[in-house]
Amino acid sequence: MELRGDLQSFPLAQLIQTLDNAQRTGKLEIRGHLGDFALFFQKGKVIHALSPYTSGLPAFFDAFLERDGTFSFISTVIMPPRKITTGTTSLLIEAARLVDELGKAGSEVDPPRLVVAVARELADEPVVLTPDEFVVLQNLGEPATFDRILRQAEVGYFRASAALYGLVEKRMVTLSKMEA
Repeated sequence: MELRGDLQSFPLAQLIQTLDNAQRTGKLEIRGHLGDFALFFQKGKVIHALSPYTSGLPAFFDAFLERDGTFSFISTVIMPPRKITTGTTSLLIEAARLVDELGKAGSEVDPPRLVVAVARELADEPVVLTPDEFVVLQNLGEPATFDRILRQAEVGYFRASAALYGLVEKRMVTLSKMEA
């Protein structure tokens, strides 16, 4: 079963369900504006994922950021070790929740153009950081694009985005868009 197409005609969630129902083994390659993604299936179950920013479960969820990309499924591949053990239905529910949450936050998915900088004036009161916020701060150069932070932090878009907006709320970083 070799498949090719675009995500506008065949949305990723539907494609994953199709591969699960057909119990296919192979690699689903996705190409989009954020880069190349790979989802690995064994007998229809997602076992591993790669994104431009990370691997495993965060990479699986990051693939749902692509809406207009193209895909191809290749059944003759060397399979990586299993890193994802969650069932397909649970994965799809969580992916839908993350995408919905991102949409409600009004976040744009364009990491190379989003510039992050340490706030000029920090609050005087103590601030409690989440582990992900700490990782994002550790990978923040002055200034940095969100794309670079994603590549260095390796926590995936959704976790890094939540951490970044948490840091904005705590007035520790500022965001701006790079001019085209």
